[in-house]
Formats: sequence, structure tokens, C-alpha cells
Amino acid sequence: MRQGFSPGRAAAVLLPGLRRDCPAGAEAGVYAPQTEVVRGKIVPENACIYKAFPGRFRGGRYVFPSASIFAEMLSTSKFRGFGTFCPEVPAERHRDPVLLEAKIQELYPDCPRETILTYTNTAECKLIDYTLITNEENMITKIELTFSKLFLYGESGKLGNATVFPVFIEVYLDSGFIVSRAKAKSTLYEYSDTNEFLTNEYRVDTMRYAMSIVDQVCALLGFETAADPRAAKSEIERALYGIYNKYSFTPENVANQVGTQEVTINEFVNQVFENLQLDPRNKEAAILDARILVEKFISINGNNERLFKEDRPAYLIKVSTDDELDQTKIDTTSNKLIPLQCTEAFFDGKKTVVKSRQCKRLDLIFKRNNETYFSSNPLVVQLGTYKGHGYIKTMQYAEEADIQNVLRAIFENY
Repeated sequence: MRQGFSPGRAAAVLLPGLRRDCPAGAEAGVYAPQTEVVRGKIVPENACIYKAFPGRFRGGRYVFPSASIFAEMLSTSKFRGFGTFCPEVPAERHRDPVLLEAKIQELYPDCPRETILTYTNTAECKLIDYTLITNEENMITKIELTFSKLFLYGESGKLGNATVFPVFIEVYLDSGFIVSRAKAKSTLYEYSDTNEFLTNEYRVDTMRYAMSIVDQVCALLGFETAADPRAAKSEIERALYGIYNKYSFTPENVANQVGTQEVTINEFVNQVFENLQLDPRNKEAAILDARILVEKFISINGNNERLFKEDRPAYLIKVSTDDELDQTKIDTTSNKLIPLQCTEAFFDGKKTVVKSRQCKRLDLIFKRNNETYFSSNPLVVQLGTYKGHGYIKTMQYAEEADIQNVLRAIFENY
């Protein structure tokens, strides 16, 4: 039976919301894997994040260093991936390294303090290493924990191979975020050393598994998750709307052209309402529609892609939302990597998005920090909700600097 690292690309990791007003319940293990309602903008005192990483090296020339150096590289290779978001992490009572060290040793007395390469994995999920990073005042600023266990991977109905599946947890106390990095796989199954035959009954949802690790950390640190996934979903979708606005703003050139037609737009709408004796209460909505119409045909006139790329770090290529009034789903997509904003599809759904002030899912292309090796491979990122949780998913390999740019966009608009 072969033991190795799980192949394939990463997918989203789920997240719970954390509530700081119930530490006692959390320490007793009373918490649920749902998302808390976000209350306003994320600040250091009320935010958290989880993210995952792709589990294999892609492209280019490979250099094979010594085993000890490679072990360190592999242990830090977790810093490549994508993430999810959710609010409220209490931090102050976890700053004392002596107290937290004692708490970890109490809950995980068998922690071997080994890397994922030196540790002998079993079918049981174990904390195998942790690091407490402190500042000059000897107060903890970051907590890193590594969990690992064995799974089987392969195709259902066939014999599977053993694979190590680590989950890396990072708690950023200064920023108020929790980061859970794990690799999502649809071909992972519960490990058995007596039966390697794979059946769907034992297929593992790696997102849920990663969240079970987060639950452990929540209990360790005294965090408690709330249980209102519908409200959380709505709040996350409003946060996505903020990102929609951030990266779909009208270019100055286009806005100026629309502005030159403001008098014409108002005169046209007033004339139509007067001629047809329409209800004046609908006039404001009609003016909005007319502005969108003018902006639409300015934006799709000729090759305007450059206008919607050059002055922003990311641009939309797909938007999904619901029109609750009409009970219809709005799903607008551009062709390949063309900015959605210079297509008819964007404007056909814009009014619904603006009216609802929510987005179910966004697909964007983020500019890479370093395009030396990725000039022809733009970074496509998907943001959305899944069963009351938010997620960030990268469609291509992403360097850590790129992931941080994506996360920053979430933080600033949540």
C-alpha cells in the first residue's frame, strides 16, 4: 500500500461564524458548524478567515534539496491556496504564551511536535505540531497548528491508496482571523488498514473534515459558533455585493460620457411619462434604467476591454444572484476571460443586483503579484456561499502574495 500526498487541485474550505460572548459554552464543546451573522465591517476584534492550499507542485523545473530542507519547505508549502471568511474572533485572552502552551498540552498531551514528513500518520486525526509566535512584549500574535491523518484515495469500486492529509490552522490574533488550509478532494475515503476497497459510503467531504478541525481549535481557544446559517448566508451575500461594487465601478471615461447625457435621459423619461400618463412614482426607477441603458451601449461599443482592466486589481467575469421579487435566478457570464462589464450580460442583470444588494457567487480575475511564470495563466477566483458558509476558491495555482490580495479584498468589503 503506497503512502503519499493527496494529488489534485484545491477546492473551498467551509467556515463557521464565531461568537465572542459565549466562551463557556465553547470550552464545554457546545458549538455548531454554522456561520454567525456578520455585524458590520470586520475589524481586528471581530474577524476570522479560513483557507486551503493546492497540494502539489505545478510546472517549471524541479529542484530537489536535502531531506531536512525539503521537510521545512513542505511544511511551509501550506501558504499557497485560497480561503473563506467569517467574523468575530476574541483574541486578548490568548496572548499569554505560558497559559496557551499549558492549554494545548492539556488537550493534546501526545502531540509529537513533528513535521508532516517525519510524523508516522495513522487513521486518527492528531495535532502533530504547533508554534506560538510572539512579539517583543512576549505576547502571542499568531498561533500555528498542524493536524494530520491517513485517508484512502482513488476511484469508487476499486482499491485505494493511502495518502497523508494535513490540515494547517493559523490564528492571527493581531488581525483577528483564523486561517484553515486544507486540500479539498472528491476522491478521498476513510482509511482502513484491513479493507482498501473504496465505496461511496465512506467517501469523505474534505470541506466538512477541515471544519471539524476548526471546531477543535474553537474549543481550544474558547470560541463558540452560532447557528443561523440562513442569516449568515444573507450577510455573506451582502459582503459579496460590496466586492461586486468594488470591482465593477464605472470607468471615469464611461461615467463622463453617461454624464453628458443626463439632461437627455431626464427629458426623455419625463416626456414618456407625460405622453403615456404613467405613474410618477416609477419615474426614478425609469431614470435608473435609462442610465444603465446608456452606460451599457457605451461600454460594449467596440473593443473596450482595456477600460475595465487597467485601473483595478481585479475584474468580474461572472455574477450570480436571485431576483426574489420575480423569483428568477440571474446568472451572467462573460466569454472566457473578457471583463463581464463590457458585455451585454452584465447590464442585463445589473439592476437586479443593485436592487437586491446581494450576490450569491462572484467569479473574478485577479492580477498576479508576479507574472513571470504566469503571464498566460491569469488567476481566476470564485467567491460564494455554501450551506451557510463563505468560501474562496482559486481555479489555478496561486502564490501566497496573490492569495493575500484576494483575502484583502474580502476583509475590506466584509
